[in-house]
Amino acid sequence: MNFYESARFQYAAARLMVKLAQFRQAGKFVKNITASSNFNIQLASQSDGSFNINVEDPGQDATEDEFIKISLADLIAYVSERIVEKIDEATLANVPTSSDGTGPAGAPADPVSAMDHLVEAVMAGRSLTASLPAPVQDLIKRRVAEAHREARLVSSNAAIARIDFARGQKLIAMSAPLISEMATALRRSADTLEVRSSAHGQTRPVLFLDRKMAADIETAVVDEAITPILGDITQFNKDNGWGKVKIENGTKTVSFSIPYDILPTMRQKLIDSMKRDSVYLQTYFVRDRSDEVVRLIAVGILPTPTT
Repeated sequence: MNFYESARFQYAAARLMVKLAQFRQAGKFVKNITASSNFNIQLASQSDGSFNINVEDPGQDATEDEFIKISLADLIAYVSERIVEKIDEATLANVPTSSDGTGPAGAPADPVSAMDHLVEAVMAGRSLTASLPAPVQDLIKRRVAEAHREARLVSSNAAIARIDFARGQKLIAMSAPLISEMATALRRSADTLEVRSSAHGQTRPVLFLDRKMAADIETAVVDEAITPILGDITQFNKDNGWGKVKIENGTKTVSFSIPYDILPTMRQKLIDSMKRDSVYLQTYFVRDRSDEVVRLIAVGILPTPTT
């Protein structure tokens, strides 16, 4: 790997892990990491010929009074769910599920159903078949990471509920540039980047990035403040929270996603609100380098103004 790109990744990843550990303990984090605020997260020995970076979380002391009882992997899932764009339905619908486009034996003919079939097989422990085109294998890995992330957020929902809007805003504002910095390693050195969690003999992905995703993250900036916006929702996937909405008086259509941990509380309210022309969403704007809004992260629904 390119030494500079690898070093930038490691520095950003280290800062992210320590700041998440600080947040886990106190519900906040400090700007500068000093000897007294540097949590004891260790770098494990690396095997010969490997560029895996293994870090060990010492965990939480059962007797210690901490802000939130949760694993660092769950906190990475929380911020990733808000920063990384979900796979859109159009991408899934146009993906060939084998090298000849016919799909694997036993898989449904419909591309979306076939992708779901493959994702479920991988999550059940089966290896990806070599007959699949490389881009499809990456999409499956991305969706598997999304699915494991969603499962984590559901299982840790009670703990995550302690993260209020104000704390959530600060977490996203801190994490977004660090995850962007981690993506530096995909400029030339690596094709994909995965963050995995290992516990009790099981290893599961929490985050998957390919070069295109990394490029999007590097050039995107998540607003630090929540912006309410009126929009006309034209598409909504009630299972994963992805959708499309017309904004700016219908002149612009952008995608949005609802973080999976709050999707159950927003789903029915959003479906009911879609019966009207406009839905008043609480969102984070995600902007490109020219300050144009490229997508939204929806985190709440407000009553639609009557005037």
